[in-house]
Amino acid sequence: MSSRSLYVYFVFLGIAYGETIATNSSGAFTDGVRGNCTCGGFPTSTPRAEEAPLLSQSPGLVVVCTDEGETTCKSLCLALATATKAKGPEILCYRLGDVNELKLSAFYQACDKPWTYADMTADEPLCCENSTIKVCASAQVTKSISTTTAVAF
Repeated sequence: MSSRSLYVYFVFLGIAYGETIATNSSGAFTDGVRGNCTCGGFPTSTPRAEEAPLLSQSPGLVVVCTDEGETTCKSLCLALATATKAKGPEILCYRLGDVNELKLSAFYQACDKPWTYADMTADEPLCCENSTIKVCASAQVTKSISTTTAVAF
């Protein structure tokens, strides 16, 4: 998973919150409580319980509030993150303004349950200044080390 795809996904989705609804009707799901699937991005894979995501969106999927619904929600969030690769860093920088060494982690939330890490974090950090991508200091150090190593051989 490239960092671009993770960034793009969260940027395109914007901000929204899920809502749990009760139902007694039959349909594609078993009867029971249903709620929205919400995907979000945190600056860490271990946020505090009270911490809100930097970006989140409910992609319109209603799931049953069970383990099966959570699995479906996680799969959707990961698929969306994987599918969106084109302009992620640019759009994320535009949206967040100034960011330094951000490694966004993907999360999902089914119904009103807590945010759950979706086992995906950007491979490379993102740095933005005045809503424009800039080269991160960590990338400059890595490039310097690679250049020095190549010259030494």
